[in-house]
Amino acid sequence: MKTLRALTILIVLAAAAFPAMASDYVQAAHPTGFRGLAWGTPLADAPALVPVQEPGFEDTYFKRDEPKTFGKAEITSVAYYFKKDKLYRVGIAYKGRVNQFFLKDMLMQRYGIGRGIGFRYGWMWPDFSIELDFDNDADSGSLYYTFEGALK
Repeated sequence: MKTLRALTILIVLAAAAFPAMASDYVQAAHPTGFRGLAWGTPLADAPALVPVQEPGFEDTYFKRDEPKTFGKAEITSVAYYFKKDKLYRVGIAYKGRVNQFFLKDMLMQRYGIGRGIGFRYGWMWPDFSIELDFDNDADSGSLYYTFEGALK
């Protein structure tokens, strides 16, 4: 009898926890790509991208004529990351708290409140994430869009 009661309580607690986990996901649709490149785009279909020539940046590319703004924020650079020759991630570098504010405000307007821990802030979907980070000491930050689903 005690085992049945304990099992019932465990099932009820597990069932109560499941909706809470599902509500952590953003309700608005995530972006389908970045600046005209859809997630999963083959590298061969992105001829404007140039490989980063520094060690440790394999499968990382950039555009020579990349706009240096994103929304109202001034940005330093944009990196395009490929896995198995398909676009799965984009990273944006920026300087200054003002630009962090502009980026965070833009993302909150599009996707809602999000979640924050310290200087890290993010939004999650079952197959996608957005992470906004800032390093106070360096006065710079990064914004990552990452497709985490199966690349077709």
